[in-house]
Amino acid sequence: MRRGKGEYGKNGSEKGLRFEAGMKKRDIISSLFWMAIGIGVSYGGYNLDLGTLNDPGSGFMFFWVGIIMIGLSLIILLKAIKKTAVTGELKILWTEIRWKKVVSILVALMLYAYIFVPLGFILSTILLLIFLFKAVEPQRWSWAILGAIISTFAAYGLFHLWLKSPLPKGFLGIG
Repeated sequence: MRRGKGEYGKNGSEKGLRFEAGMKKRDIISSLFWMAIGIGVSYGGYNLDLGTLNDPGSGFMFFWVGIIMIGLSLIILLKAIKKTAVTGELKILWTEIRWKKVVSILVALMLYAYIFVPLGFILSTILLLIFLFKAVEPQRWSWAILGAIISTFAAYGLFHLWLKSPLPKGFLGIG
């Protein structure tokens, strides 16, 4: 969008205006991305056994973490849209999104929620993380596999061993 004379950012320069517009756009895109992740996490947790507050099931934590992610993302989205609506830059929001990556990540998260119980936490999480490490910002295979294994076992240690949250073992009985 072309700016007229005298329209500058907070620091008094056109560069400042471009920076502010870029930050608003990034806030909107990132909030939508994390909201979608939160929906996927909540959906996956809901499909597992939620249990009760006194006796939480394997999906209890996933469900509520997803709800919190959705809420925080919604707050950031509303603030960014309010800023954008004031400056009239909502049109440029969707111009530089890499839709193939967004769609592939959403499909991967839905597939993860679907295979979480049959394959178990460890195997399904390693597969998801390898895909994400290769699809989002492509890493070498060695880093993708190592990062997926380390991240999965760190999460397993935190949720299963330390917090005693039941996680599905899958048909192989791993975990």
